[in-house]
Amino acid sequence: MQGWFNIWKSINAIHYINKLKDKNHMIISLDAEKAFDKIQHPFMIKVLKD
Repeated sequence: MQGWFNIWKSINAIHYINKLKDKNHMIISLDAEKAFDKIQHPFMIKVLKD
């Protein structure tokens, strides 16, 4: 049931972003449990800002 709920939340987020007038948006999906073990936060923030 948790998997279905996550998909539903993702679809709602995509629909919300598509309705915004400013079209400069991005959705990033990460497996946080593994990603944050290997990627340092300052690096990720720098990449997302550029």
